[in-house]
Amino acid sequence: MGEIKLFQICYEGELTLGVSQAMRRLGAEPNFDQSWQVWLPEGRHAAALVRYLRANFADDSRLLIGCIQFTMSRDFLLVRHSLTPDADYSELHDAIARLGDVIPLPFESTFVIQSPDCTDVQTLGRALGELCPDDSLMVAGISHDWAFCTDGTSRMYVVAGEVNQYPQFRAF
Repeated sequence: MGEIKLFQICYEGELTLGVSQAMRRLGAEPNFDQSWQVWLPEGRHAAALVRYLRANFADDSRLLIGCIQFTMSRDFLLVRHSLTPDADYSELHDAIARLGDVIPLPFESTFVIQSPDCTDVQTLGRALGELCPDDSLMVAGISHDWAFCTDGTSRMYVVAGEVNQYPQFRAF
């Protein structure tokens, strides 16, 4: 029997019937504000999931999918908060920036951080939750297998080599 992987799906945009139906067809289960998790066979990758789902989303929506990494030596941290109108997230965003290198992505409430901090995600979540104005926060460790789609263009993370240590993305 083959291994399976858990993928975290984060969506920013209008939640339509098409989005809900796409998640249901995929077998994804909701686990946070406009976020889902899905278990898939080991051979699956985030880029393929983005390609599959993006056809069901408006071009102005944003989608990020990352493969959950259950070890303390994770590749990245994925942090997501809700968007409560008129809430001030500046303290939370400052704390997120102190965790490490925040990858510049076009998302309002979803952050990918390359961090040397090996604190478990539950402890980080509790600490960051103290700074979240609406007490609605998700923190997960993800591997280098993540991709996103915004403005109708999909990009996947490409592991940086010794020559280029900054995050690289390939459009697909």
